[in-house]
Amino acid sequence: MNEALRQARIRKKLTQEALAEMLDVSRQTVAKWENGESMPDIMRCTQLADIFDVEMDDIAAMFIPEKSAGFRGPKGKYIFGRCVINNGRIVIPEDALQIFGLNDGDELLLMGDIKQGMALIPVKEVNDFVSQFDNAPVLEVKDNE
Repeated sequence: MNEALRQARIRKKLTQEALAEMLDVSRQTVAKWENGESMPDIMRCTQLADIFDVEMDDIAAMFIPEKSAGFRGPKGKYIFGRCVINNGRIVIPEDALQIFGLNDGDELLLMGDIKQGMALIPVKEVNDFVSQFDNAPVLEVKDNE
């Protein structure tokens, strides 16, 4: 059940013992958290959030599966699971739609880089960004003669 805690610890390249030292608990305590035998207190959850650079909600999601909204990495970063292309369409998971405030009918701009991957950006956000340049001051270029 608490595989997410173990994975977060491994991603940080920490042993159970090293994490236990950082939290001032025993290695056995960390093992019990990872095995689902017990849960950390609120003070330890705060420390875990700092260590793993995640929000407190993300720590809660490690111990309370109903709170999970996809896999969360560093603050603001998510993996929502696999999507399948079916007849040229991708279905975005419900929790992703909620987190990013997307609704049926919203338009998304698909951008891509062959080396870095693809990104979907709401068209409204792109338009809001571009509209900032409508009122930007124009720089005059002087010829050097």
